[in-house]
Amino acid sequence: MLEIIPAILVFVATFLVLLARNSLQKNKVGVIVLGDIGRSPRMREHCLSLTKENFQVQYIAVRGSEIHGDLLSNEKVNISLITPFPSVLPRFLTIMVKPIIQTVTLLAKCLYKYWGCSSVLMQNPPTIPVIGVVWFVCKLYGARMIIDWHNYGYTILALGLHDKHILVKIAQKIEQIFGRLAHDNFCVTNAMSRDLNDNWGIKAYSLYDRPTHTITSNTKIKHTLFLELSKTCDAFRGERDTETAFTISEKEEKTKRPILIVSSTSWTPDEDFSVLLGSLQEYDSSWSDNYPDVVCAITGKGPLRSYYEEEVRKLALKHVKVVTLWLKPEQYPLLLASADLGVSLHYSSSGLDLPMKVVDMYGAGIPVCARNFKCLHELVRHGKNGCVFEDSNQLYRQLITLFKDFPNGSKNLSILREGVKHFQSLPWHYHWKSVALPVFNPHLELEDYGDEIGPSDIGMMNINPNFLRKLRSQSE
Repeated sequence: MLEIIPAILVFVATFLVLLARNSLQKNKVGVIVLGDIGRSPRMREHCLSLTKENFQVQYIAVRGSEIHGDLLSNEKVNISLITPFPSVLPRFLTIMVKPIIQTVTLLAKCLYKYWGCSSVLMQNPPTIPVIGVVWFVCKLYGARMIIDWHNYGYTILALGLHDKHILVKIAQKIEQIFGRLAHDNFCVTNAMSRDLNDNWGIKAYSLYDRPTHTITSNTKIKHTLFLELSKTCDAFRGERDTETAFTISEKEEKTKRPILIVSSTSWTPDEDFSVLLGSLQEYDSSWSDNYPDVVCAITGKGPLRSYYEEEVRKLALKHVKVVTLWLKPEQYPLLLASADLGVSLHYSSSGLDLPMKVVDMYGAGIPVCARNFKCLHELVRHGKNGCVFEDSNQLYRQLITLFKDFPNGSKNLSILREGVKHFQSLPWHYHWKSVALPVFNPHLELEDYGDEIGPSDIGMMNINPNFLRKLRSQSE
């Protein structure tokens, strides 16, 4: 009797696999990121765009920050959360144990949730073990595996080890092998698309991060927000309880007010905030009446936050106040829209990805000064919608140029704001429909795209070749 048990198990497994393959639904898509669900904005926007095109979405992510309201209220998105791995073990044990536990957890979750999904979209990085699990489940169920390349996972691992470390080499090989097995790929820049193709033979569509919608502010919004922030942060506090450092009331801003710089960070080694602090120190020491005082608000949590807070205290600045904040999800976009300038210190581990924080700032209508790396020009156009700097002295000179005679005579700042408006003219979903939608549904006819996109858009950047052929045939 016991001899037939393996045969029965094989029969049952085969039956379930065949059943799964015959249960695929064209309008059902799995989405997964092995990262904090509240801090994965691009995957959130993938989910929302899919639902706008009548897809049902099974979204798996790690429990963490507060989930965005648009996801929670969307009936077409089913969210399944994974408990984050506890950081109580020594580092060497974590490296060995964590992938095993995550593999088992992810496999069970994916096998259950992705039943019937015609495609599964995963974010990379994080890479291990999710890339292998997704490939296995897609192979088992007959679903299409789609990777959205945000960066290379092995380059991030190398930041904590080194390029030649054996674990980095193994991670690189795993990423390369499974990356080649994906049916389709997206990536965040043209530079990454070329790199994937040239080095790994992977063809990926460039799908830029774009503003999902423009965020606007007015005096009433600013006054309400700054009053709320002034309860815990002196830099926003006014001389009276009813005032703030920037506003007199809900209807009136101060004529002589500080300029508000905002930056966001995870306080990790790939963002060197000594560059920003050095430029602010130079600004403070050279300050004159032609220039405004500065409030620099830095948002986010991370391991190096306390270190830089101590560095700020040592500077003893007179005309510059640097504050660190952790905001509610609804406060962050309002702070961006209420600011005068954004600063990005992001430096890509691969040199091939772009900082999402800059896209958020552009969505809020503020220009950005950004630290340079090799593909930054795909997002920040120096002198058009922002400024690019190499070091603290160059950033200081840009601040001096932009802030002179603020707020009434800051012509250079106004020019950059106009450039940001041009960037806002191509929103996320419009771009997503032309690049990603044909991947999820390659059988769409041109009329299925609606009136948003027409033959005049043939020159639009990074348009999906399948869609491009449809546009060209219509225009001929």
